[in-house]
Amino acid sequence: MKARLILLSTMSIVTLAAVAACGSAAVRSASTASGAVEFGPAAAAPAGSHAGSSSAGSLSAGVPSSGSSSGTSGSSASLSADTSSGDIVLGSPGTDVARSVTAAYTIPTGTFLQSFDTVIATGVALNGYVISSQTSPNAKGQIVSGQVTLAVPTASMASLLNSLPSDFTASSINFSSVDDTNSIVDLNARLTSAQAHLTALQALLAKATSLADITTLEQQIEDVETSIDTDQGQLNSLTQAVTHATVTVQLKERSAVTVAVKVSTGPSVSSGVSKGWNNVLLIVTVALEVLVTAVPALVLLAIGWFVWRLRRRRVAPAAPAEVTA
Repeated sequence: MKARLILLSTMSIVTLAAVAACGSAAVRSASTASGAVEFGPAAAAPAGSHAGSSSAGSLSAGVPSSGSSSGTSGSSASLSADTSSGDIVLGSPGTDVARSVTAAYTIPTGTFLQSFDTVIATGVALNGYVISSQTSPNAKGQIVSGQVTLAVPTASMASLLNSLPSDFTASSINFSSVDDTNSIVDLNARLTSAQAHLTALQALLAKATSLADITTLEQQIEDVETSIDTDQGQLNSLTQAVTHATVTVQLKERSAVTVAVKVSTGPSVSSGVSKGWNNVLLIVTVALEVLVTAVPALVLLAIGWFVWRLRRRRVAPAAPAEVTA
């Protein structure tokens, strides 16, 4: 009887242990499954963000301008992309940062002039203006590639690129920026100091009575005014650079082959020697032409002189006979 009770107790304990083990395994399985669902997207997010980034502020080739890139960064400026709309979005590094971008696009064949005008019109519509432009023809003399550099308000730099036609295929988009904060602060401080100095000198000049003092003060005022004009010019240049970004858009038709246009680079030693040699040959040629042209006239003159000499000998009178006493 006791043996049966012991056997039944043992079997009950084994059964309870098995049930407990199964329950623990089920809990662990459920916990693992729950963790995979909860952390799966979070683990996938970094991989996605890494795959969508590029380096050196250059977008990969073959990306249309309407969806240029994602996660691009410039040298000092932050560049990111809204993946939902595909538009380029630039950060705001500061008010005294000069920014620029060079973007190269491939355009459909036969549309260069239209595309060129579109880029300029887009920049002008954003209160920008053209700084410079350059074009290149193909073997038939048709313009198939070129670039235009515009100055647009810094806040509108991304808008210009995002507004380009969808048939523009980006081959590269490179951003850069220069922080001019220190230079602008320094120039403002120098201008403030110089202006105060100028005011003090003008006050002294108003009270000066001697000619020597007046002359000295006028010279000092002129020097300070020159310094103010120089610093103000530099400040205006930096202000223009930080308020207007430089955007260079390069366009090239698909499968276009350009022909190099020879541009004169000014006089050189070799060109001077060549030009001098050509002048010598020209002088010799002219001299020979004059000589050949004058030969018939010289022959006629020689014949006339010879005939004149013969006739003079025949006409000459005989000498009178000498009379002797």
